[in-house]
Amino acid sequence: VLLLAAPLAAGVYEVTVGEYSEFARDNPRTSEGCMVYDGEWRLHASVDWRNAVPGQMSSHPVTCVSFGDASAYAEWLSKRTGHSYRLPSAAEWEYFARAGGGLPWTHDVDACQNANAADATAAQTYPGWVAFECADSYVRSAPVGTFRVNAFGLADTLGNVFEWTQDCWRDDYANVPVDGSPVRDGDCAQREARGGSWFTPPRFVRPAYRNRFEAGYQATSLGFRLVREIGNAR
Repeated sequence: VLLLAAPLAAGVYEVTVGEYSEFARDNPRTSEGCMVYDGEWRLHASVDWRNAVPGQMSSHPVTCVSFGDASAYAEWLSKRTGHSYRLPSAAEWEYFARAGGGLPWTHDVDACQNANAADATAAQTYPGWVAFECADSYVRSAPVGTFRVNAFGLADTLGNVFEWTQDCWRDDYANVPVDGSPVRDGDCAQREARGGSWFTPPRFVRPAYRNRFEAGYQATSLGFRLVREIGNAR
């Protein structure tokens, strides 16, 4: 049983391009390119958070951001607002993604109303994908809040883009904290990410699915969501 050490509030949406642009104006971020899928994942030197996906709007989740970028944004927002913002731990993330249950749908046909994952729309562009049979009209990421919220009122916890967590990667759960704190004694060159993305096949679109990326990795399928600590205004 997970007992969170302290109350927190989770962002309803993944951090958007528009929100991140305010931070980036005062805190320019360097980039050597971003991983883009065009039949396989390739590094594109000309792609960054500003132009990550075709037709990107300010309401799209920001992607092509590293773990350090996401952490720096949280620190900047904390200073700007006087509240304590940070990336969630993996345990906290899974708690709010489950929202008291598991998948928010019982049949695959309903998946496209709840999550932006690999689906028939994307499979038309990339034949051979293992995908949900339904169509959600998006090949890549969608503006935040396009799909149904979960029972906690949070959007896009499953699908759309992977979300960075604080946790250093561990292959198992042996001796991990039981109070929702992040894992800090694993492989900290790699950080755990949760939620799956527009690229994720159906069997991995679930709250318990874990993935890992190098902390400096930037891809069009990877963004972040923040939590705010309650009662810790600065």
